[in-house]
Amino acid sequence: MKFAKIILEFKLAKNEFPIEYRKTILSFIKKSLSDCNSGKYYDKYFKDNIQKDYCFSVDLPGPKYKNGKIELYKDVIKVIFSADDSNKTNLILYSAFIKQKGKVFKLENNNSMKLLSVKVKNSENIVNSRAIFKTAKGSSICVREHNKEKNEDKYYIYSDPEFREKLDIVLKNELRSIISEKDIEEIVVNPIQCSKCVVKHYGNYIDTSIGLFEISAKPYILNYLHNVGIGSRKSAGFGMIELVTSDLV
Repeated sequence: MKFAKIILEFKLAKNEFPIEYRKTILSFIKKSLSDCNSGKYYDKYFKDNIQKDYCFSVDLPGPKYKNGKIELYKDVIKVIFSADDSNKTNLILYSAFIKQKGKVFKLENNNSMKLLSVKVKNSENIVNSRAIFKTAKGSSICVREHNKEKNEDKYYIYSDPEFREKLDIVLKNELRSIISEKDIEEIVVNPIQCSKCVVKHYGNYIDTSIGLFEISAKPYILNYLHNVGIGSRKSAGFGMIELVTSDLV
């Protein structure tokens, strides 16, 4: 089975969801991997600070932020996962999620969600060396600079003068082990039409970017980034992108 995207549909007990919903989905992923094959693949993704080759976004229907929670106009949400195929991450996650189908996963405020369906979808194949992407619904681009000595994080958005430089560093650090240095040096990311998005994540407010980005790179790199996302903290619910067009002159 070869595919790039996994689409999960959940039914909620209440028409609401936690504001820090990325943390909720991370807990669900951990639960799914723990229950599958006696937790065989849990350490593969959650031991130490292992680099992960997937991203996800959460599609919330008509969200309204009120009283420390997100109110929704209906009780069904979707979570979309996108992964690289080379390490079979998509198949591992698919197998783990299938075993959760029909089970109740408890949430805060006496709420819960039940997995109704698990569907798969192929990703478009990019053959050109320049493409325009948009941030997926429910996702945004996070660019983080971590200071190890002070154990502090600084985040950059599209309008910061250092944004491209810092994103370039994030991309190179991620890709260096799987892509040649020459091809990495050719990658160029340009924000086109973007805006700022503030996200609450593990008690902190993070500045991120949403909108359109033009990326130039070898086609195989564009396909990889399309599948695993771009930026920092992708496996925590940031960085998922959708192809707008690769038909560029």
